Amino acid sequence: MESKDNYYITFGAQLGDPKADKAVGPHLMELCKLLYRFCDKIYCEEIDEIAPILRVDGELWYWEFEGCEKLRLSKKYRYITIDVGMPRSRWEGINGIDIRNYLIENLKLALELMVKRLKKEKYKVNENGIWTDFAKVEGEFLFN
Repeated sequence: MESKDNYYITFGAQLGDPKADKAVGPHLMELCKLLYRFCDKIYCEEIDEIAPILRVDGELWYWEFEGCEKLRLSKKYRYITIDVGMPRSRWEGINGIDIRNYLIENLKLALELMVKRLKKEKYKVNENGIWTDFAKVEGEFLFN
């Protein structure tokens, strides 16, 4: 895969311990590669990066929330981000299919909330483009 310094939609993460990394990390890496492959185009001219951040609870670090919180839009630095919480109960002893479903569902929710915020701020968003491209990511991630 071609590597470059910045992509348009990123999905960064903080993983709470080595066990969380082992359980969630490989699925997250695959999801990020699909985002880079299918969603690396500009969907909003006023924004340089759409950057949800996954916070996976573990023994060393934990955030103790589930779902999406702390939506932040930086007009000055031209990015939008949101925290996506994944409690231990969603990965510990859970099969890979359920982890993948959790990741894609929460990423989709995060993107929906960010698009809604951008529209509220009167930013022009190519919603059709983002959802068409995201559907490709979702299909590859869940069914291949």
